[in-house]
Amino acid sequence: MARFIPPPHRPTGYTPDPRATEKFVASLRNPTLATAGPDLVLDQTKDVSLWQYLLQVKPGYSRKAQAIGSCVGHGFSMNVDLLSAVQIAMHGYAEDWPGRCLEASIYGFSRVEARGQTVNNSDDGSHGAAAAKAVMKFGTLHYDVDYGGTKFTDYSGLRESQWGRTGVPDALEPFARKNTVKSAVLIRSFDDFAKACQAGYPTAVCSTQAFVFKRDKDGFCKPDNSKEWGHCMGVGAVRFGKRPGGLVYQSWGPESNSGPHYSGDPNHPEFPECYFLNSTFWADADVLDAMFRLGDSFSLSGYDGFPARNLPGPWTGGIL
Repeated sequence: MARFIPPPHRPTGYTPDPRATEKFVASLRNPTLATAGPDLVLDQTKDVSLWQYLLQVKPGYSRKAQAIGSCVGHGFSMNVDLLSAVQIAMHGYAEDWPGRCLEASIYGFSRVEARGQTVNNSDDGSHGAAAAKAVMKFGTLHYDVDYGGTKFTDYSGLRESQWGRTGVPDALEPFARKNTVKSAVLIRSFDDFAKACQAGYPTAVCSTQAFVFKRDKDGFCKPDNSKEWGHCMGVGAVRFGKRPGGLVYQSWGPESNSGPHYSGDPNHPEFPECYFLNSTFWADADVLDAMFRLGDSFSLSGYDGFPARNLPGPWTGGIL
């Protein structure tokens, strides 16, 4: 396995822009979970994982570690895949798996087109609101799909770097607009995140919170307040009980955290073929709550608004 390189040498790429985020949130018809999903009720007896749907739709799902400061593209593209899988597996959408979401498409749109620019020569990085606007207004591209003779089969940090400067090529934009996320909502607390997750909506958390690179016996990583990560990560499962928290996945690779991958049944398989499942850790509810309160984390929905859904629980696919 490749040698693990911890931050700051690992690429991060989250660059907050509070003014742009505030403007984007103000433009949303239903900017918060309270207005978008007024019928959603938190159930602290129900642990839920969205991973089971992704692995059901695409066994052996995997991604590569980010090569540049493109974490916003990685975090949001993973959430697009989770959202698609929930719709297909849970709700019986009559559609084929489109191939995993192309990170460069979200990253490029978020840095250039979503900001009304034609060129962005700033350092690597983007922010959550720009990515949320990108997937709603400009859409996404996917691997292994023929776009008029163009097909992407392999991850490329060079592609991300190029598109992060000049945007997604014009010829590909009409294809991307066919695959847009219907809505995004600002997640402002752990309870917001938990309600969204229990309803089948994944969340991307953007913050400067750092963590210690060591999972404890329960699979949790403790916060490290001596440093900062400008990082976007996804949160795809919620648990309550004695130690409430969320399962965080990030894009630095399977060696990013040592220790057990999950708490629970030690005999359960670890899904080693799935990159993001190997690169996860649990974060405590109060830590996530503080991260969400920084105000640039979004949950995605495939529908107009966030109607209540009754996901089966507390069954979580055996990973909680």
